[in-house]
Amino acid sequence: MKLLVCASEYYPHGSGIANVVYNVVKVLKQNGVDCTVCSPNGPDIQLGSHSLIQKMGIIGLLYFWYQVSRFFKKNNYDAVWLHNPFFTISNPFHHSLVTIHTTYYGESLFQVGSSAYLRIYKKLVALIERNCLLRMKSSTIFSGVGQPVCSELSEIGIDKDRIIYIPNGVDIKKFHPSENKNIIRKKFGIPEEDVILLSVGRLTPQKQPHMMLEVFSVLEKQLDKIMLCIAGKGELLDSTQRLAKKMGIQKIKFLGHVDNQELPDLYACSDYFIMTSKYEGTPLTLLEAMSTGLPCIVSDIPNLEMVQDADCGIVVRFSEIQKAADEILNYLKSGHSDHAKNARMYTLTNLDWEIISEQYLKVFSDISKLYKNQIQH
Repeated sequence: MKLLVCASEYYPHGSGIANVVYNVVKVLKQNGVDCTVCSPNGPDIQLGSHSLIQKMGIIGLLYFWYQVSRFFKKNNYDAVWLHNPFFTISNPFHHSLVTIHTTYYGESLFQVGSSAYLRIYKKLVALIERNCLLRMKSSTIFSGVGQPVCSELSEIGIDKDRIIYIPNGVDIKKFHPSENKNIIRKKFGIPEEDVILLSVGRLTPQKQPHMMLEVFSVLEKQLDKIMLCIAGKGELLDSTQRLAKKMGIQKIKFLGHVDNQELPDLYACSDYFIMTSKYEGTPLTLLEAMSTGLPCIVSDIPNLEMVQDADCGIVVRFSEIQKAADEILNYLKSGHSDHAKNARMYTLTNLDWEIISEQYLKVFSDISKLYKNQIQH
């Protein structure tokens, strides 16, 4: 099978989309699928501009997908895999799977943005997104990385019969529990005796890092040996560091960007994973933490319900600061070794990239067969 993959980012440049494409393509190639990846950084076909997307957002995305529509007017691929596409003129593909990781519609719905300008921007892009997705050919299949994403696609206007759910996956061999926590902690300068709450991800408005500090400030006053470790950069890094200093938070460590090769050790030497987001797709960091056997403390939004499904942590309404802190405090004091085991087992059973790739491969095979039958008739 010849598969074309088009994505606005590709590993190691990018985050969610880049990692999903990279990991699934790696497994598909091992299973004999001839994959061609097109992105602003290649590796096979390079179109668009990564820097333009980083600086100009939707303008850079529209430019990339315009180039895709022009470059692939004629193609001989058996199936095509598109990630959050923005075709405003024409979609050259009659036989494609469109995978949606998050929607601007959802971000607008949850009012993601640190300013009125950003929220207006999200609304405008959501209108462009809706127009682009509804103009897709009737033979197009859609997949969402989370059940709520699938619901958002339906609310946008996509027929439910054309929407399937395929979750993100995780490298279970790379992210696994370790018995050498104290040895690893020395590498990161993390106290051996402290209970470590770990946050991993870009510090953006949707992640609500300031709210995380407010809750942790309460915890720090009630627990002696506890530390919050924050890995990641982003537009709110400086303001989050200033707020931590202003609030007098002592037991906090900003690790900045942590290389992908170092991330498995960082998870492995921590005790709990914490995520205070107001909107997510299915965050890979959550899956990585679960695969490492970390009990998870997450916000009460639909796309993080996986924690309840796996019975590997607690769901908290972080907007109620004192109540959230009390719930977390009780959780930390009660101890949950079963949640650590449940987290690891859930990823082994459901989220290994081998399992996820098989689901994608079945869809691509069905698309290829349907397309060949249409050509023959």
